[in-house]
Amino acid sequence: MKTLTTLLALSSVFCADSATESPAPQRPWTLMIYGAADNNADGPILEFLDDVRVALDDDPGVELLLFIDRSEGFSDDASLLGENFSDARVYRLRKDSAERLDASAYFEGMANDAEYEVDSADPRNIASFVAFGKAEYPAQNYGLMIYSHANGCTMCPDDESGRSMSIPELTDWVDESASVDFLALELCNMAGLEIAYQWRPGSGGFSAGVLVAIPNAGPPLDWDRAFARIRSEGHATEALDTRVDPATMTALDFGKLVVEEGFAGRKAAVAREPEMAEHIAHEAAGCYDLTKAARAKKAVDALAVALHTTGGRAAFEQLRGFEATGVVMNYVDGRLSDRPYVDAYALLDLASSSADLSAAVRSAAGAAKTAVDELVVASFGMPGLVGFEPGKHGLFLVFPDGSAEVTGPLGRTRAWNRLAWYTPLEGGGDGAAYGRWTFLGDGAEPGNGKVENWFELLDAWYDDTSNSPAGSNGYAF
Repeated sequence: MKTLTTLLALSSVFCADSATESPAPQRPWTLMIYGAADNNADGPILEFLDDVRVALDDDPGVELLLFIDRSEGFSDDASLLGENFSDARVYRLRKDSAERLDASAYFEGMANDAEYEVDSADPRNIASFVAFGKAEYPAQNYGLMIYSHANGCTMCPDDESGRSMSIPELTDWVDESASVDFLALELCNMAGLEIAYQWRPGSGGFSAGVLVAIPNAGPPLDWDRAFARIRSEGHATEALDTRVDPATMTALDFGKLVVEEGFAGRKAAVAREPEMAEHIAHEAAGCYDLTKAARAKKAVDALAVALHTTGGRAAFEQLRGFEATGVVMNYVDGRLSDRPYVDAYALLDLASSSADLSAAVRSAAGAAKTAVDELVVASFGMPGLVGFEPGKHGLFLVFPDGSAEVTGPLGRTRAWNRLAWYTPLEGGGDGAAYGRWTFLGDGAEPGNGKVENWFELLDAWYDDTSNSPAGSNGYAF
């Protein structure tokens, strides 16, 4: 029989072995920046990255990784990354340096000392980058920022390949393993309900828990101001009273911080240069809880059913208005554009109290307004967006003047027919021709003669071909 002393000694050995073999504590955050800059974003992205890496100041709680695809025609800057190039590379960013990383195990054909031309409009490259970040720099929370151009239906245009990535492509080609806690879009026109639903948790593909985006166009948010406040315990900072500890910072905390500093930064810019007020008068941004996106969609679909059942089309369209009339905030001029983005909360708020709509429609609009309010966690809008309420406004819904005739590249046509990208069905191409928007298809059965969701309501109102937009893919409600 072993003595007590022997047992204690063995116990000490086992405890020591366990301690040795236990994994090292993970850092709180790994933030991956996907720089799809094979376009004229090359140049501006380098200035942006220089500001944010200095502001973060090598805080031990946040790892900062960069995938960047550059363009030969727009920048020859070699200062930030230590070299000038026009292909794609992966880096670890530090306050005063950029370390090129070997990600060849994740990107076929990439090596640390070789050129690697890539189509950054291919969503599979986002999947590879996120897989690399998660495996090589494990953390308690993962964030992804996409920096490029966008218009609400496509993003990340690549000059070399000549194509762009559609929003649904990311869901279709990137699986759940690449999902992140926090998604930031330094892209124009991306704070849409349709987009929030596409990338919600539980979508079956790529998703995010929290989204930060802007509904219109404008310069990047003030990430340097936000990063300057992210400081681990004991890390030097000049903002101790406003410090946000990454060890306890949730994805929602992160999003609210970015929105707060985005607004503060714009106010500070106007204070320095009063003439800036006119240039940024219509800018906005928001933080959105994508776990609430499904409820918001269901509520908007219920409103569509009520409108189709009880009537009220003319009164509802009147509430929409356009930028020229100022009835409802429009983030792109809906009368002239094929991207008619109307503020969802503003529209629903007016509908919920309109005496010209039925009680059933008012009730459904009120429920949808509440659901959108829950989805919008934080937001700001500059004074040009009259009546903007922080935390309520700032999320758009596609609502065209579908009966209007507009002049486009192919001549005069109905506005609804210019929204060929806005369809739940396979579009037969990539980019804007891709189709497959889940917000437009979920909750409805084509061909049963019933309006069951928002898309089918618009199709019933505006489609004069008994087909979907452009009359080309056979959708009939």
